[in-house]
Amino acid sequence: MADWKALLDNEFDLFEPISLAQRLVRIMSVSRTEGEVEIARFIANYFIDNGIPVEWQEVDGKRANLIAEIQGALGEGPVLLFNGHMDTVPVGSGWTYPPLGGEIVQNRLYGRGACDMKGALAAMMYAAKMVALFAHSLYGKLKVVFVVDEEEENAGIREWMKAYRMRREVVDYAIVGEPTGLNISLGHRGVAAYRIEVRGRSCHAAVAEQGINAVYYAALVVRALEEKRKELSALGDPDLGAPAVSVGKILGGVAPNVVPETCFLEVDVRTLPSFSLEKMEEVLREVVEGVREREGASFEYTITQCIPHLPPARISKDSELVEFLSRSIADIPGEVPTFSPFPASCEASFLVEAGIPTLIFGPGRIEEAHSANEFVPVTQIVTAGRVYALLALRLLGGE
Repeated sequence: MADWKALLDNEFDLFEPISLAQRLVRIMSVSRTEGEVEIARFIANYFIDNGIPVEWQEVDGKRANLIAEIQGALGEGPVLLFNGHMDTVPVGSGWTYPPLGGEIVQNRLYGRGACDMKGALAAMMYAAKMVALFAHSLYGKLKVVFVVDEEEENAGIREWMKAYRMRREVVDYAIVGEPTGLNISLGHRGVAAYRIEVRGRSCHAAVAEQGINAVYYAALVVRALEEKRKELSALGDPDLGAPAVSVGKILGGVAPNVVPETCFLEVDVRTLPSFSLEKMEEVLREVVEGVREREGASFEYTITQCIPHLPPARISKDSELVEFLSRSIADIPGEVPTFSPFPASCEASFLVEAGIPTLIFGPGRIEEAHSANEFVPVTQIVTAGRVYALLALRLLGGE
């Protein structure tokens, strides 16, 4: 049996994944812009230059997912998927370091998307290069699927999953490279959003007592939802976290001298396998009804779902994939396999729903994502690349 760690250590270039990450950060690839095409071309050229065939999968006629495959020369075997997204959120303001500069300061690579998730893309790209180097000794296949539009409506992964089902493809294991700080995440909570419309009665502000102030009662609903959030935090799942509600947007009123007739709240909700979307909708209704009862108020309201539910995802800790990933992490000097929930949501939801055992593991911390001065530790990019490569070599190498 091959000593994959020794073979990998002999070939692994510590600097190449870092350089790749810098070059990726310097490409502005904000979701739904031409940058998504530019970054996909860059990645495709890297794969092609290293003898890895690529396929373009069109998404909405303007963009494309990038798919690369490395076929083991020894015949049939397991199929491992590396997944990541190429798009980022807008650059924003408040940066100390150039957001597209790819600068490294005190071992941190700064820039939009450095953490979410170009560090992981670079690590997966370089890991794929390492796997291709040893393809003559491997079974099965490594499939790399980098998608667009994750930061918007997940159009990229939806398109790939549609084709996956139509072709009746089989993937045995998947790794999503979202930032986990190199901890292993067994899954994530589900996510959806609701719009709560509070309706009162408008009148002149000089006789405000004759109206029903929708903004006032909406504010009480916001306060009650915050109290409910604290209650829900006690229902935490050790692998996924707690169910949650969070008010992210409020809109109401037309002028200071008019008692507002309507006020809208938009509420982010996080679900669990044990705390369903239906249960969460019940919670929202109970909260609003509770405000009406306590205040003796006659305002009306409606609750409608405004963002579709992305279901929670989970893999068993006893999964073979967990064992292989844990071993690969433990073989890196100074690294210990550690488990923690992934607080956001990601493509793992789609993969798990299709029956693919999926783990989330990547460099950087989700707390740095989408922020000014977003960064990823360069040492984590290197470690992730080594872990990804070692995992693939072991799974496809017959261990």
